[in-house]
Amino acid sequence: MLHKAVVSTQSTGRTPIFESMNCSILAHSLQALCLVMEYMGTELWTKVLDNMAIKKLTEIIKSKEAREKVLGVQDKIRTNTMSSTLTRNSSIRDFDMQHKDNKAVVGEGEPPMAQYALAAIDSVVRFTEDGFELISSLIKPSEVIIFITDTNIDCAQNALALVNALFGKQENKELFYRELLDRNIRVNIEKLIRVVKPEHMDLSHHISEFQHLLLGLHKESAMTAVDPTDDAQMNMLERVKIQALSEQNGGEWAGLGFSSETADTAEERARDFQQCPPGTLALQCINHFVQKHYDRHREMVLDQLSREKDRQCPFIRSAVAVAGLLFKQLRIQRDYIGVEIDFLPVVFSQDNIFYELFSITVQLFNTTWHEMSAKSSDFNKVVDVVKEQLNMVFKGEKKITNTEDFKGALKTVPFSKIQEQRLKSLEKDSQPIIQLRKKLKPELQDLVNHQRLTILEAGEVFNVPKSNKRLKTLFCRLSSNHKTLHYGYDIVTPDNTCPTIDELPEKLNVHDIEGIILWRDMKKNKPKNWDSPLGFSLEYNQSTAMDAATKTLDFISQTVEVFSYWTDGINVLRKKDACNESAQQHLSMLLDMEIKIRQLDILDIEGLSLPDHPPSIPPLPDNFNFHYNFN
Repeated sequence: MLHKAVVSTQSTGRTPIFESMNCSILAHSLQALCLVMEYMGTELWTKVLDNMAIKKLTEIIKSKEAREKVLGVQDKIRTNTMSSTLTRNSSIRDFDMQHKDNKAVVGEGEPPMAQYALAAIDSVVRFTEDGFELISSLIKPSEVIIFITDTNIDCAQNALALVNALFGKQENKELFYRELLDRNIRVNIEKLIRVVKPEHMDLSHHISEFQHLLLGLHKESAMTAVDPTDDAQMNMLERVKIQALSEQNGGEWAGLGFSSETADTAEERARDFQQCPPGTLALQCINHFVQKHYDRHREMVLDQLSREKDRQCPFIRSAVAVAGLLFKQLRIQRDYIGVEIDFLPVVFSQDNIFYELFSITVQLFNTTWHEMSAKSSDFNKVVDVVKEQLNMVFKGEKKITNTEDFKGALKTVPFSKIQEQRLKSLEKDSQPIIQLRKKLKPELQDLVNHQRLTILEAGEVFNVPKSNKRLKTLFCRLSSNHKTLHYGYDIVTPDNTCPTIDELPEKLNVHDIEGIILWRDMKKNKPKNWDSPLGFSLEYNQSTAMDAATKTLDFISQTVEVFSYWTDGINVLRKKDACNESAQQHLSMLLDMEIKIRQLDILDIEGLSLPDHPPSIPPLPDNFNFHYNFN
């Protein structure tokens, strides 16, 4: 029957199959059409749906029954769409479409019919030439937003996809977004984000798309420079001056921190807003900060005026820099790639989120400036530090869900932490540091090796394999000359102290040790009693053993630390380096500490930076006839 409908559409341009359907039957047919569209392409909608069918689809969405179906039940995510689709498709083929009075019965627990109607209308808007205008005339945004709810994930993602399709084709996107805000779309999406799971990839994609459209509203202003002849824009700057400066502070424009020393003319003041981005967007951000955070703005400006001129943080210049950093950080200028699923929950936490993020970040800039004890010549250095701070916050493991989280996250990355990260990067990439590390490593490796041998000299108690029921513990220690391992089983001392070498009856010469076996590394031919991950055995020459059948001396460490120290120590005795994870950590710690100590003298010199390559050796003088006057 579906095939006949398509043929009829191609030949007559009409869809009698849908004209004869009531809304409920049409909704059931949509599930089959969704499956066909998935394999035959979205152009199928243009062949099957005419205006009459589209109107019926919008009736489904507007119907009270559809709203109750979505909003009155708990979220039930489909688990077997293919099976239910094929079942309905079979029912549609067998249904007599001429009986208009027959009504399809929606089974309990089945997806609501609005879910498929939303998907169909979304495709009409996206993939047909006249679909956008037709749908815009038939349905209001508020009638779609109502389905963006956390009670039905599938229906919510289809509704959000339709909103995105309508949003993306609007001529006046700002006006359309204001209409969406009036219908609480931001709050609805914020609630939806709380229930999003990794498997909801389609929903994440649509949230990401809406985020791109929302932030994209700032693109036009960011790419437009401030016009010094525009009275409205100049009045914004006038308000900034009036609210920040008083007569006692001179009320001069220069106090706001323009690039121009005087900034007396409109042209001079507009010069800071000519670079695009951020262009006019920076001025809009400043205006929002002054209006919404008046006290903090005034406090920042007056605090700068109380400092030495060279130490003042220029408010206007810093605000323009922050707006540009956020514009790039949020990737507003780029074109949207239709497969993205990443989004920032903080974007949906407030209506004017870009301006609020700016208000927080411009205060961070001011704080970082003073932490760095920056001068006017250090402005670009502070910009680089703030950029790194934003990178660490936005790309961190924890997602920022609101502006308070954003503030808290910025506090965890002060300048001191950025400086520490830079030092680590310097130590990793700088050629002189690499050479110094290479030079220091053998000496410090010997120190770690010696420490492991010292632990072996102190001795340790080990458990013995369960197969030996007569013995429970083994005490072993290394002689001071590092030539012999002394050990004994179930040794008991009167005061529970470590037994001395003389109290240990057995011994094993180090030069007789042929190898060490870590039980956890054995995959084949592993003895049954070697079941502990902390066990190891020493293989030794049989000629040294009292019992010719014994080939190994078995140890079971009581802690991971003991296992690491002793296996490292045995390797050191066999002329190898300590190589366990703990040994590598200790070696890295010692190297870092030694390099920092050697850097102390030069890091305190202001304006001095380490070169990437050693300086060239100057040529020899023409002669060595030096003269020195002792008087």
